[in-house]
Amino acid sequence: HFFDLIEETSSSVHPIFQTVFRTFLKDKDKIINALELPYSNAKLEATNNLIKVIKRNAFGFRNFENFKKRILMAVNIKKEKTYPVLFRC
Repeated sequence: HFFDLIEETSSSVHPIFQTVFRTFLKDKDKIINALELPYSNAKLEATNNLIKVIKRNAFGFRNFENFKKRILMAVNIKKEKTYPVLFRC
């Protein structure tokens, strides 16, 4: 019903809205999929954004391990702790 309404009124609105309506009609299948399917990449995009912000604010870590630890702390990913094995000579 939404897309039918857009098609009916697209010629009688301001040209800026006509551009928006054409974009809606061009991406109709994508919009319908986004509304019907339960999938989203929002968490992934948020994590990527967080890493980029850390990278900008850090202005370059001296070593990669510190950078990696800072990302894991910010994302709250718990890395499995490994204990060193002591060998007896």
